[in-house]
Amino acid sequence: MEFGLFTEFHSPPGVTEAAAFDESQAQMKAAEDFGFDAVWLAEIHFQKDRSVLSAPLIVASALAECTQRVKIGIAVQVTLSYPLRLAEDVATVDHISKGRLEFGVGRSGLPGHYRFLETLDILRKAWIQDRFSHQGKYFQFQDVCIMPKPSPRGGWRSSARRGR
Repeated sequence: MEFGLFTEFHSPPGVTEAAAFDESQAQMKAAEDFGFDAVWLAEIHFQKDRSVLSAPLIVASALAECTQRVKIGIAVQVTLSYPLRLAEDVATVDHISKGRLEFGVGRSGLPGHYRFLETLDILRKAWIQDRFSHQGKYFQFQDVCIMPKPSPRGGWRSSARRGR
């Protein structure tokens, strides 16, 4: 069993954005010191009095630099981003964290803004295939190569090829 700490980078009324970031980042670093196995970051948009965590991959990158052991999870990345850029950003953070990134995706509460299944298909192709093409309803690419691929330290490529 693993123990993890989940955060939304809570930002209640009266707390500055800077204070919300500082407090939550300190909690994430303390989780590693207390022996937690993972820290999990939400992605929250458009909710001023709830959270400042609209860019979990950027925060994950910062956490990767100030921690050594703890896994850094995204719970969940909302698939609003352009899928080729998202594939590169996720793989980059995976390398910065030395394979400690745990990437979770989800539709969240605003399904009208997402191209969820098509984005997942593109991410998988981008990370597994050296070059790929895609002809979908929302996105079309011809013979593209995404770099970097996820870190082999995290084991993603081998588990993805097995269908996990």
